[in-house]
Amino acid sequence: MAYDKKQLLSLPADEKLELAEELWSSVEENLMPITSEELAFAEERLKLHEANPNEGMSIEQLKKYFADKYGF
Repeated sequence: MAYDKKQLLSLPADEKLELAEELWSSVEENLMPITSEELAFAEERLKLHEANPNEGMSIEQLKKYFADKYGF
């Protein structure tokens, strides 16, 4: 497959990011397929969230927790 690496690297940042996301998605699907157990776990967690949307931490609380605990 031929591509111009120099041309790709000269793309604006937003276009590079879009391309990188598309490339990663295409690789991720092949390298890391989701198992039925992982899918069942995610569906169970989603149901728990939908039943109790106010339980748990907000993203801000989670960030603070990690910052306080691990220093980042």
